[in-house]
Amino acid sequence: MKKALIVDDSAYNRTLLNAILRKKGLLVETSDNGEDAVAKFALVQPDIVFLDYIMPKKTGVEALMEMKKMNPNFIGIMLTSISATEDVQAAKAAGANGYILKPYEAEKIYDVLKKYNLIEA
Repeated sequence: MKKALIVDDSAYNRTLLNAILRKKGLLVETSDNGEDAVAKFALVQPDIVFLDYIMPKKTGVEALMEMKKMNPNFIGIMLTSISATEDVQAAKAAGANGYILKPYEAEKIYDVLKKYNLIEA
């Protein structure tokens, strides 16, 4: 079973994305801050991580960089409500495989899962 980690300080966004991913059969863990997310990442070893860009304790980019040091092979997707070029560049420099603008639709999440062969096309 494929595993996902959702990292977002918004309970609403965590719940929404959790439902979208579980509908496709993924095992999902969640975290509400970047610091806790790094610890959960080490334990869970997810195939894909969805990270909010702006969070308490550690930003999504800071958490992503730490996770990539532990395992460079997972898929890291940034979730953001802003599409500022410098933020996208920072995410890519940290090792993000892509980003999704909020509010997101289930189909955009499914497209990412299909792209990385985490669900059937």
